[in-house]
Amino acid sequence: MEEQNNFGWTDVLMLLTVLIWAVNFSLIKIALREFSPHGFNGIRLFSASLILVLILWISGQDFRLERREILRIVGISIVGNTVYQILFIQGINQTTASNASIILAMSPIFIALLSSSLKHEKIHWAGWLGIFISFFGFYLVISKGTGNLHLSGKGLRGDLMIFLGNICWATYTVLAKPLLEKVSSLKLTAITLTIGTLFYLPFAARDISRLAWKEISLEAWTSLSYSSLLAIVASFTIWYASVKRVGNSKTSIYGNITPVFAALFAYLFLSERITSFQILGALTIFIGFYLTRSGYRLFLKKEKYGRDKLKNLI
Repeated sequence: MEEQNNFGWTDVLMLLTVLIWAVNFSLIKIALREFSPHGFNGIRLFSASLILVLILWISGQDFRLERREILRIVGISIVGNTVYQILFIQGINQTTASNASIILAMSPIFIALLSSSLKHEKIHWAGWLGIFISFFGFYLVISKGTGNLHLSGKGLRGDLMIFLGNICWATYTVLAKPLLEKVSSLKLTAITLTIGTLFYLPFAARDISRLAWKEISLEAWTSLSYSSLLAIVASFTIWYASVKRVGNSKTSIYGNITPVFAALFAYLFLSERITSFQILGALTIFIGFYLTRSGYRLFLKKEKYGRDKLKNLI
C-alpha cells in the first residue's frame, strides 16, 4: 500500500494512542504497588491476547499464515512481546514513569536506522534532522540541563532495561512492516501478541500463582484493565495500522510526544517533579516531531521548485 503523507485520521488515532500510553506509565506504577511486575504483566498480556483473538474471530478473519512467514512471525513475537515485555515491566518497576517514557522516545532513531538499512523506507534529510532534533529534546529532558544523564543509583538498572527494550520494540516494528502488506493490522497484532504471551507466561506463572487476589484493590485492578484493554488491545492495533499506512519512521515519531504527556500525568498522579529543562526538551521534541511527520514536505517543494527552475533555464 502506498504510504499516506497528509495529516488525517491515522494521525488523530496515533495522538489518541500517545495519550493512552502516557497515562499508562503512571497507572502501571500505581498497580505495581500491589502486583509483582511479572504477575501484573502476565495477567494483562494473557487477557489482552484473549480479547484480540476474540475480536479477530468475530471480524470473520482466519488465523492462517503462509508457511514461509511462520518463523519470521514467531521471531518478531518473541522479540517484540516476550523479550520487550520482560525488559519493560522490570525496567519501569525500577525507574520513574517519566524517565521510562523519555527513554522510549528514542525509538524513532532506532526505527529510522533499521528501516533505512533494510531499505524499507527512504528518509528525507529533513526527516533525519527532525529525528535528531527530537533526540536532542530527549537529552534535555533526561539531563535536566546539567549535562549529566542522572542514570545513577536506584534507577540505573531500570533505565538500561527500558533502553534495551526500546531496541526490541524498534526491531519488532520494522520487521513487521513487510508482513502488513499480506495480513491486516488486527490479525498481526493478535497473532504476535498471543505467541509472545505464550513464551512470556513461564516467567510469570509463579508470580501469578502467589498473588493475594482478595487483597488487591479496585484501583489496581482498574489500572490493569486500562493497561490491557487500551494500552495493548486498542493501541497496538492502531500502531500497526499506522505503520501500514504511513510507514515505520512517521509512526514511531509519535513516541517522542508520549514523554511530554507522561511527565505531566506522572506529576498529577505520582507527584513526580517537572523541571523547566524538561519543558524546554518537550518543546524541542514537538519541533522534531513536526519536521519528521509533515514539515519535511516544505523542503521537498522547495527542491522541486529549484529543479523546475533549473530546467527552464536550461
